[in-house]
Amino acid sequence: MLPPGQRDYSSVRLSRHAAERFIERFGVEPEQAEDGLRRVLGRTRRLGRNPANGAIALLGLHQSRVVVAIIQESTCLTVLTWNQFEPRLGEFGRSKTPRKWGRLLSRLATPLTNPTEPPDDPKPKS
Repeated sequence: MLPPGQRDYSSVRLSRHAAERFIERFGVEPEQAEDGLRRVLGRTRRLGRNPANGAIALLGLHQSRVVVAIIQESTCLTVLTWNQFEPRLGEFGRSKTPRKWGRLLSRLATPLTNPTEPPDDPKPKS
């Protein structure tokens, strides 16, 4: 189960263009591109929605690098680096970079814990 605010989009259809951009921009081997992109999409944070066409921008991480995926109608259309996406923030309803940027990225990078296992340091009940 994902923490609050994170979403799983790993089941969306991947366009050929998105896979090719993932290979090109993130140096992934072609054989591993689809699985790698699905892993990234499995744990994302929504950045915003483009009201003109209904596309959604998602933020994810691949090997400690920021990935922005653009999804429209359950299809991943393309994949961008943060530097490529940042000038387009306004199109997705954001005037500037999200607040607490470092915290947002660290929460995406933190490994998920198994909810069935007890925590390492349980708090005593009062």
